[in-house]
Formats: sequence, structure tokens, C-alpha cells
Amino acid sequence: MSFTVKRRIEALLDVGSGFEELRPGFGRDAVVGFGSVGGKRVALWTNDPEVSAGSLSAEGMEKVSELYEVAAEEGVPVVYLADSAGAKLQEGALSLNGVARAYRSVARASSRIPMVSAVVGASVGGSAFMVASSDVAIGNTAAGYLFVSGPASARRFKGLSVGVMELGGVEVLWWKGAFDLVRPDEAGAVAAVREVVQYLPQNTSEMPPVVEPKDAEGVAPDRLPDSDAGYDVRAVIKSVVDGGSFLELGEGYGQSAVVGFARIEGRPVGVVANQPSVRMGAIDVGAALKTARLVSVCDKNNLPVITFVDTVGFEPGPDQEHSNLPRHGAKLLHAYATSDVPKVTVLLRRAYAGGFVSMCSKGLGADCVIALPESEVMVQEPRLAAEIIRRRELEAAPPERREELIGSFAAELRSEFSGGERLLRAGVVDEVVGLKELRDAVRKALGPLAEAYAARLSSIVKRPLFPV
Repeated sequence: MSFTVKRRIEALLDVGSGFEELRPGFGRDAVVGFGSVGGKRVALWTNDPEVSAGSLSAEGMEKVSELYEVAAEEGVPVVYLADSAGAKLQEGALSLNGVARAYRSVARASSRIPMVSAVVGASVGGSAFMVASSDVAIGNTAAGYLFVSGPASARRFKGLSVGVMELGGVEVLWWKGAFDLVRPDEAGAVAAVREVVQYLPQNTSEMPPVVEPKDAEGVAPDRLPDSDAGYDVRAVIKSVVDGGSFLELGEGYGQSAVVGFARIEGRPVGVVANQPSVRMGAIDVGAALKTARLVSVCDKNNLPVITFVDTVGFEPGPDQEHSNLPRHGAKLLHAYATSDVPKVTVLLRRAYAGGFVSMCSKGLGADCVIALPESEVMVQEPRLAAEIIRRRELEAAPPERREELIGSFAAELRSEFSGGERLLRAGVVDEVVGLKELRDAVRKALGPLAEAYAARLSSIVKRPLFPV
């Protein structure tokens, strides 16, 4: 084990807890074993960049495959600190087959245990696939890069001249959704791993650990801005969750959505929200994919999901439709519809068209829907709806009165369909509260749901993943 690897492992593990290395001296490019992070037993592995640039040898991949199998059967999370040049050229098919075997173990174990990766150096080829398969992927902008095929391949097969950072630098890929968190250096990335692990369960048969509750750090405003005025939804999130507990994920990508982990009364939860300060919270391809991923990660790891809704619906335009918005939008609906964890939805201000349907509406599977008194749910934005419903009257009206009439008709529609009390009577929400009471309402709804889910979870018996 090189000094570089020893330093990284010591930074990750609890001080003085020790590292139980498995099969030292065999497959020296990969260092694998067990240790303690925040008092939790974890499996971990890392590439040794001082052994063939951390390239993935057949022997090293054999150890990695065994580590994932043991971790899955023991029920402990796996942490991967990536610094690898990819498959070992000198071994040819042996290395490639080893990578395939290791990845099979990763994929099979993924249903049983949390997986967290940090790119502390290079992550090329098979290493990149393993990082991408993690529940949370963390990048180091100072020296981290990730790609499947490197600059030499780009030059050989496409005639492109590109450097490693331009091709796959963490800072470049952060804006494309490849990483959930980025930190400015290796030490920050490793510290982020320690932080993330504390939100996750030991395995998918257990609930995440509950810690000492804290008061919310934010103070909710009396009411949200009217109409199309934007605001930062993070202020609402922080007024509901425990103080200092909101860890935002994927901030660089799909910015009309805000997602992350948090705690409510000490209990870890996933948070999903539309961001009204970005295109009125419209859901584009990036926001749909980011949100669907967070919901799926929470469902796997038994984190309840709290959804804050304030959106005009899906983003319109040829750029989105040509990017296959229906397919990617369907992934968002599918993630909510198939999730079993407790789900509490909060209607903040407006939920139009597919935005209402896809953001964990009652029909899609929300266990409890809480609405603010001024919340709106409509099939179409009110002015557009007025133009359709009252088309003949608008066509017959003088042109100079058209805008006035559209505004008047839109106001009528709002009066007919808006308001939390109307939604309550219609059966699409369960409770109507003001912003100041929102934390208490979410907390009271979440507690019994989480306890009932934990009771069901404890009764499930899982068969062995890797039978002898």
C-alpha cells in the first residue's frame, strides 16, 4: 500500500479505528478492506495510483468483486475512492474480464447496500462505470476527471485534439449531471463522503440512523410572492427541515429543480422541489432526470421523500421535445409511482398540467398532500386556458380589449379552481396550512408514515444474493 493510498484511507476513516485490509500483496493496484466512518462499519476500496497508474488488473478486480459480495451479505455500505487509468493494457482480455466480473458484483450488490464514490484523481473506463453506478458520486475539481474513452481515442477515431480536463474534468461534467457533489480538492471530496454516509442506512433492510433533532434554521415568510414572481425555494426547504441538515445534490444540473438530503426531527429524508426562480420552476429534461434519480436513490435507501411543488409544468419548446422530454419526463413519474417509501407532498403556490401530475400528486402515490391556502392546480396556465376556453368571445371582442378580457377570464378561472380549501373538498389534498405551520404539518404527517414503513421493512426476509 503506497503512502498516497494510506493517507486517503486515514482521511476517510474514523481516527484510530484502523483498516482491515483484505488480501494485501495480491492485486496490488486495488486496496480493499473494511473500516469505520462516523461509527458505521463500511467496506471500502481504492486504486493505488503508484501501481501501474491504478490500472484495473485481473487480480485487483477479483478482490473488488469479492469485497462487494461480502459487503452485500454482511449488509454494509461500500465506499470507492477512484484514481484509475482504466483496464490494464498489458493483461488484455484478462483485465477486461476482471472488470466485467467486478461490475457484475457491483450491480447485484446495489439492491442491498448503499454505494458512495469520490473521484480523487482519474476515473477512466471501467472505473468510470463503477462511479456512475453509485448512489452518490462526488468529484474533486482540482485533479479529478472521469471518462470512458480518453483523449488518445478521441484523436485516433475522431481526429479531435482534447485534453483530459476538457474532456472529462469534474468541473466540466458537474454541469452535465455526472456528479451529485463537487469539492475543490481531494480532502474536501473525502470529507463529503463522510457526510453523505451519515444520511444513508447500513443496508437496504434497515432505516437510516436518526440523530438528535434540531430546530429549523430558516424562518418562513408570511406568504409567497404572487403570480409569476420568482423566489428561492431553498428558503422554504430550510424553514421545514432541521437546521443545518440540508445537503443539496446535483446543484450544477437541472437547475429548475432542487434536490438533496435533509433531516426532519433527526430522521433522514430526501427533498425534491421545483425552483421558481429558474424559469418559473418549469421541468426540463435535466430537472426530470435529476429528480427521478433522487427519488430512486431514496426509495432504495429507505429515505422518505418530501416534495415541494411550485411549477408551471414541463418546459415547452423544440429543444426539449427533440431531447426526448416525454421519455425522460416519464422516468420522473415512474420513480414516484413505483417508490414504496413514505411520500409527503407540499403544494406551495401553483401546480399546472403535467407538473401537478408528475410531482408526487395524490394520484401518483403521495401518502399525504399538504397545500397552502393560495395554492393553484390547473390543467393549463390560467391565461392560456382562458384563450382556449373563451376563444369565441375573444374573437368577437374588439382587438384593443383582448388583453383586458384575457386577464378577466383568467381571474375567473383562478377563482373557480384555485385555493387550498377547494382542493381539499375535491379530495386531492389532505390538509391546508399556512407557511408558518408547514414544518409542524410535515413533521406530524411524516412520523406515523415512517414508523409504519419501518415496521413493514423489518418483516421482509431477503434471500442470499451470492449463493455458494
